[in-house]
Amino acid sequence: MNLRLLLLLGLLCLGPAGAATDPQAVLKAIVDNQRGGSLRATLTLSITRPERQTQFVLEVVSDGNDRAITWVKAPPKEAGQAFLRVGDNIQLYNPSLKRVLRLPPSGRSDSFLGSDLSYSDLAGRDLEQDFIPRVETESDSSITLELIPKPQAPTPYGKLVLLASKPGFVPREVRYYDQRGQAVRKITFAQFAQVGGQSFPTQTTVEDLLRPGHRTQVVYSNYRFGIAVPESCFSVRALEAGC
Repeated sequence: MNLRLLLLLGLLCLGPAGAATDPQAVLKAIVDNQRGGSLRATLTLSITRPERQTQFVLEVVSDGNDRAITWVKAPPKEAGQAFLRVGDNIQLYNPSLKRVLRLPPSGRSDSFLGSDLSYSDLAGRDLEQDFIPRVETESDSSITLELIPKPQAPTPYGKLVLLASKPGFVPREVRYYDQRGQAVRKITFAQFAQVGGQSFPTQTTVEDLLRPGHRTQVVYSNYRFGIAVPESCFSVRALEAGC
């Protein structure tokens, strides 16, 4: 286990004076696990609908924070598309038009390739940036955070409920609720890889709770963590040329 994670876990433990768990520190630890640090990987994106199933093969490079670039490799009809996120700036490359299009910050919640994923699910630390956490429940083996959007946060949700296991604050499930308090979306994490003291989920499943049979699964393979990522990877030129 690396030193940074050990120090963070020490801060989260109850001290002699019975100090309460710091929800912001817990949220940071959860997101650290979820992002896994810098990586290059192949993703298999499987979209299930009642009438069909679609599969994409993607290649992704990420710095583990708010920068990531994704290229579509298959199927041939969709290959060549690419997506770059740097902070709130999201750009899409359309190979047919040979043009780069820009999404506004509100586009982070848009559907990615017609799936149940959003652009925020693939990169960024939006859970930390856009929400205020509080500890809802906690036991020796798990912790549940309620996340309330900050004022003016670019999210359509009224709240999120995030479940993680202990020790390590490993992400297990996120439920998304609309402004009326109805659960509308669920993400579950599984098949964890140990990366420098963190537990990175190599399988993510997203379910639309309002539309039965609408489901998306992402499986990571050929992954390499802790890599040095050239700055050129997070450029508009890399959308077409790769890196």
